[in-house]
Amino acid sequence: MRRFTMIALAIITVCIWAGCTYKKEVTDMATLPIVTCDTTNVRYSVEIVGILSANCYSCHAAPASFGGGNILSTYNNLKPYANSNLLYHVVNQTPGYDPMPKGAAKLVSCDIAKIRTWIRNGAPNN
Repeated sequence: MRRFTMIALAIITVCIWAGCTYKKEVTDMATLPIVTCDTTNVRYSVEIVGILSANCYSCHAAPASFGGGNILSTYNNLKPYANSNLLYHVVNQTPGYDPMPKGAAKLVSCDIAKIRTWIRNGAPNN
């Protein structure tokens, strides 16, 4: 009986030990995709509306019950904020400007770069 108990204990110990180990997969850095931010063809109707829709329209769309009455859901309403660079500074969270989106994480740098490029290109309605 004692021998059976020792064998059973040994089997349980091996099973527990084997269950606690893992094979760490080595990732070859050369095989990882390179993520780039393409700002060569930033369009209002695609990239800018997509960014604003995902991050801004919950507060800044008509009717603007939130967002201090700043409606950004149409090109004509957004254009003055782009022309004055206010849009860029608030999403970039530049010191001295009210950081947006309020109460949420800062936009990813690629989205900010797309907004900056669109504004630098004259904020076209494309």
